[in-house]
Amino acid sequence: VPLQSKMAARIDSLADDIEAASSGAQAKRLQKERDKLGKQLDELRRFDEQLRHYADQRIALDLDDGVKVNYGKFGNLLAEVKTVTGKSEAA
Repeated sequence: VPLQSKMAARIDSLADDIEAASSGAQAKRLQKERDKLGKQLDELRRFDEQLRHYADQRIALDLDDGVKVNYGKFGNLLAEVKTVTGKSEAA
């Protein structure tokens, strides 16, 4: 959440910088950076929503089940789920 706030503040700062840009090239570069940060912020917010969903479920992990079973309980939240579990989503 603190990262989201910092990213949003940076996006706002870039908007001001774009308006104050002295050249078109500088404004275009700043706009490109702002767009990139905006996409990253959207991705971070979506991840946060998914994380909150799984955190609210209070998923119990059993170390005796092994990595495949425990990893699969988190759906697509973790990287490369299919590689570890052999499935694209949790069972």
